[in-house]
Amino acid sequence: MGIFGALTTAVTGMRAQSYALENISGNIANSQTTAYKRIDSTFVDLIPDNNPNKQLAGNVSAFSRSTNNVQGDVQNASIGTFMAVNGQGFFVVQKPDSFTDGRPVFGGVDMYTRRGDFQTDKNGYLVNGAGYYLMGIPIDATTGNLVGSVPQLLQFANDFLPAQATTSIQYRANLASYPLTAGHDTSVPKSELLNPANYSAIPTAGPATAARLIGSGASILADKEAQKVGTVDITPLSSAAGGNLRINGIDITINPGDNAAAVIAAINGAGAGVTASQDGSGRLKLDTPPGDFTNSINIDGTNSTGTLLTELGLTAGASAPTNLMTQGKVLQGQTLTIQVQGSAMTTITFGTGAGQVSTLQQLNTQLAALPWT
Repeated sequence: MGIFGALTTAVTGMRAQSYALENISGNIANSQTTAYKRIDSTFVDLIPDNNPNKQLAGNVSAFSRSTNNVQGDVQNASIGTFMAVNGQGFFVVQKPDSFTDGRPVFGGVDMYTRRGDFQTDKNGYLVNGAGYYLMGIPIDATTGNLVGSVPQLLQFANDFLPAQATTSIQYRANLASYPLTAGHDTSVPKSELLNPANYSAIPTAGPATAARLIGSGASILADKEAQKVGTVDITPLSSAAGGNLRINGIDITINPGDNAAAVIAAINGAGAGVTASQDGSGRLKLDTPPGDFTNSINIDGTNSTGTLLTELGLTAGASAPTNLMTQGKVLQGQTLTIQVQGSAMTTITFGTGAGQVSTLQQLNTQLAALPWT
């Protein structure tokens, strides 16, 4: 063998090893590619024909050998539609030729892959990471047998299930042969049965109490009698100027020289329907009598002596009481009809007459008289 033949043999060996390194680098680059199968290298010695008259150099060549049928490592995945082929075999897939209105259009050419990272797309097809659509043979839902033998594209409904109204239910219950109710007595027939009268009202804890009106909204004010309070302390008054006071249409004469006590006595003795006194600051205070809270206090400024009003700190005008009628919650003669089960109908009449209701206190009294228990 000459030097040229030796160099040629060495070059073919280097070329074969370089080819093998290319396969190795490709395997490393795709080590994280799903379902990738490594490419092995095969070396072939090329031996020339034996010629006794010449010394010929041999060569070496490299070829790729695929491992598509070799089982790879199966790994767990958190996505339920990921699949792997155990042993030899392939998934049957198709790749769309085009898309129309966002939906794939297939050409009908079957392809094969071991890549099983399938996920459903918006149209319900199972598509792997390389963009290939899974095909399969349908299964009869009743028998569990395959329907046909030709794979077809698998499409699944990905919308929500429609709501369906419940049409029937099944339940079981055990009933005691003799219910031990609160009123049962084995010696009294039918005493174990429930008495509807015991459940006609809302049950309460403890004994029943009389009804009480606690309010019907923030706009209803509490009952309050009419009242007028002066603006000056009349305690130092020792000699009034004298004059006339007309309160609720009644003329009250105040004599010149009257002190505070004499003025109060004159007002209380005039029968004008008011009670005179002094408040904590010594000011003259006029109140209507307690009770129905229906009387007003009206000081007539025309027929009352102006200097006397100024001396007593009073102003002309009317002061009305606070009750249901003055607040406009009810009108004179309106009625409220109430019936407690098992009792007669009760009618409450609003107004200022005898037996009528004009205040919250009177309404409380009427309601408390009803047979709530």
